[in-house]
Amino acid sequence: MRGFCSFIPIAALLTFAVVPAHAQAPVETFVQQSIDRGVAILKNNSLDAAARQKQVGELLSQVLDTRKMAIFMLGAAREKTSSADLDLYVDAYKAFTLATYESQLDGYGGQTLKVTGSVERAPGDYIVNVALLDPATPNDPSPVPISFRVADEGSGKFAVVDAGIAGIWLGLAQQADFSGYLSQHGNSVQALGTHLQEATAKLSGPAGAH
Repeated sequence: MRGFCSFIPIAALLTFAVVPAHAQAPVETFVQQSIDRGVAILKNNSLDAAARQKQVGELLSQVLDTRKMAIFMLGAAREKTSSADLDLYVDAYKAFTLATYESQLDGYGGQTLKVTGSVERAPGDYIVNVALLDPATPNDPSPVPISFRVADEGSGKFAVVDAGIAGIWLGLAQQADFSGYLSQHGNSVQALGTHLQEATAKLSGPAGAH
C-alpha cells in the first residue's frame, strides 16, 4: 500500500502560520485558531521533542473528527462490521492518523496559509479554502490551493474531516487505499485495524520518528 496516502494538508493546518484575508466566518476562525495553536506549540522552545509531540497530538485530537474520518474510509464495508470491531478499528485509525501527522511535523517551516474564504456545501458541511504561500517564491501568481472540509458538530464546535490539495481530496484517495486492502483481506475490518496498529508502531518507533 502507499502508506494510506499523504497527509500534507492537515499537517499544514498545524505547522503553517495563517494570514487573515478578511472578516472571517466562525468556521474560518476555527481553522485560523487551530493553526495559531499549532504554531505556538511548535515555536515553544521550552518543550522537548516528546512534550511537543504530546501537545500536538492532543491538539489534533481536538481538531480532527477521526471517528467520522475512519467510518468514511470503510465505504460499504461499514454495514457488515460489528460494533466491537468497528470501535477497535476506529481507535486504531485515530492512533495511526495522529502518528502520521506527528511524524511529518519537522518537514515544515516558513510557509504561510492565507484563508481565502469558505463555502457551506450543505447545512453544517463547510469547505474552507486557503492558499499555500512559500517565502521562497513570494511573487508566485498561482499559490497551491488547499481546502479543509469542516463539519459543524453543534454547540459551537467544528472539526476537520478531510483535506484537499489542488482539488484532490485525500479522504477519497485514502478510502481507495483502504478499499484495496479490504478487498485483498476478505473485507475484514478487524484485519485492517490490526494493519493500522502495525503501521502506527513503525511510525512511532525510532525508524519512523522523523
